[in-house]
Amino acid sequence: MLATIKVPHLITIVVKGLIYDALLVWYCWNYARFAIGLSILFSKGGMLVNHVWVRRFPVLFLLLSSLLLSAGCRSPNKHKTSYYPLPSSRWSEQTEQYLVSRKLPAKLEDTNPQSLLRALREKSLNLTDLESMMELSFEKADLTDNTDIYAGVEYYAYAACFAWRILDREGFDNPKTQRASDIYQACLARVLEDGTRDKGFQMNGPWSVHEKIPAFPVYAHGFPNRVHLFRNLTVPKTDTSYNLTNYYVRKGAGLPVIFHPDAEANSADPLDIYHNLGHPMGATVLILPNDDLEKGFCRLEVVNPRIYSTIKINGKNTPLAGDFSAAYQEMFERDLGSKLWIMGFLDGDRESRFQGLYMAEPYQPDKIPVVFVHGLLSTPATWMETMNELDQIPGIRERYQFWFYMYPTSGSILLNGTDLRENLQRTIQQIDPKNENQNLKHMVLVGHSMGGLLARLQVTHSDDKLYSGLCKVPFNQLQGKPTVLELARKTLFFEPNPNISHVVYIGTPHNGSPLSFTPTGRLGSLIAHTPSWQKNFRSELNEQNPGAFLPAFKIQSQPNSIDMLGFENPFLKVFQSLRPSEHIQVHSIAGDMNQFFESRKGDTVVPLSSALATKSDTITLVEEKHMELHHHPKTISEIIRILQQNITEADALASKAK
Repeated sequence: MLATIKVPHLITIVVKGLIYDALLVWYCWNYARFAIGLSILFSKGGMLVNHVWVRRFPVLFLLLSSLLLSAGCRSPNKHKTSYYPLPSSRWSEQTEQYLVSRKLPAKLEDTNPQSLLRALREKSLNLTDLESMMELSFEKADLTDNTDIYAGVEYYAYAACFAWRILDREGFDNPKTQRASDIYQACLARVLEDGTRDKGFQMNGPWSVHEKIPAFPVYAHGFPNRVHLFRNLTVPKTDTSYNLTNYYVRKGAGLPVIFHPDAEANSADPLDIYHNLGHPMGATVLILPNDDLEKGFCRLEVVNPRIYSTIKINGKNTPLAGDFSAAYQEMFERDLGSKLWIMGFLDGDRESRFQGLYMAEPYQPDKIPVVFVHGLLSTPATWMETMNELDQIPGIRERYQFWFYMYPTSGSILLNGTDLRENLQRTIQQIDPKNENQNLKHMVLVGHSMGGLLARLQVTHSDDKLYSGLCKVPFNQLQGKPTVLELARKTLFFEPNPNISHVVYIGTPHNGSPLSFTPTGRLGSLIAHTPSWQKNFRSELNEQNPGAFLPAFKIQSQPNSIDMLGFENPFLKVFQSLRPSEHIQVHSIAGDMNQFFESRKGDTVVPLSSALATKSDTITLVEEKHMELHHHPKTISEIIRILQQNITEADALASKAK
């Protein structure tokens, strides 16, 4: 459609709009801010260059993209670094001579797995013996790795085992063991990275890297026995840019890693669909000498650092290493690289393939779900900053699990809200068919921007107000396919979700946003592509029922989400009339940039009056712009307070029921 619009007409719209648009300076500043990011969109292989209108009007697209980016719900770029270095070799002639004097393996050319195994099993080795054998194994691994990567894996494993013997004897907090600790982590990283190149990782069983070397027994602690969730593994790298404000690690024993669920695996477990977005999961891996020779010379222990904080070494509890931010960082980077946030807006069908409810970690029955819903021009990755901060709070990590909903942001608010409702109901039915888990009855729903409107559809009664505000004739007189009429019924008639106890609106435009009527909003509406299934649904209802619908539904008949957010939109007036649940507590967090004029108060996208246009139990004002409002420290502090309040209420009800 856009390719048929005449260029002069488009230019006229832009020029006239910009003359009267008071946000011009702000838009231009954001254009500079995102210029580098936009270059990525046109990089070799970038999907945006496949759109005909982009190729014809590249300058217009650059301007428009920068404006949309400034008004969307994306998150900012921030940087941080850390690293696990590979230690330099300390193998020397003196070390070789020492090993000869001790009648231990000494010559690199003569060293083999059998000789290393005999030394590893020797209980009488002193500290110098162990350090020398560690250096020998490390040097042998480095040399072998250049010619035979799999043999190198075995030698790195031996070096790590000798290092562990040193740490086990001397302690992790001993300054004398720093070299052993560095080698342990570096060698374990090589074992995992090189060992998973071809076959991936094998949780809860023998991990066979290659027929040339023995399989590694693997034992999991704190993770479910669902193999495909842990097939792909990476060691967090630190020579990179981090988008998270704070990066949280816990020093201790073991090597932090991240697992990537295999979205292509054909799993019989119905819960595995909640990991098809591939949200990575953090873990800590230890490699230990094996006392049972029949099971190999070493074993791998994969531990959930969110459940276990210590392990016993040398008779005392030692902190378990953990990287609590790597998984969130990985998700953030993947989102930036995929461009799904903008592609889903330009092509709703593309994002519809991923529409649904997802879990950050495998379902845990003993935890309360917090469900995050992103806003316009965004994806679940926009919540990684917030989730990263919440995950560090004592009590939050132990009592809550994070879920998130993904949807095409160019689509209908009503239909996306219906899909969220269906997803929540279906998920609860799958994981708790007998309706016995009390943790599921205290869910917290958090929505940012337009996501707050989807959340509102989960906590209100439709009664007959929604239908009567959209349609002139009784529902039973509507014509159409049974599937279309059933979707219409679910969309227009609903009750609050009984499992939700708190809802949090963050910068939510309950009364719309002036952005819809700016040149940016108008052009955004032109290029937005509503998912086909939503367009077909509305088209059939209109075609089969001519004259049956009121203006509020006609707004729904062709538009996208931007059209629906306009001031004086009759749909929003109907939306505002929905009766809230009497049992769900409402919390509103609004941006207030302290503008001089009362009419300009807000977060520069959503006016303060619109963000506070629904009855709330608590109201929090934050001096922050719309894009960054949902992960501002004050916002996160308020979410923490709400989650802690929810725990108190849930525990009180549980005590009363006993």
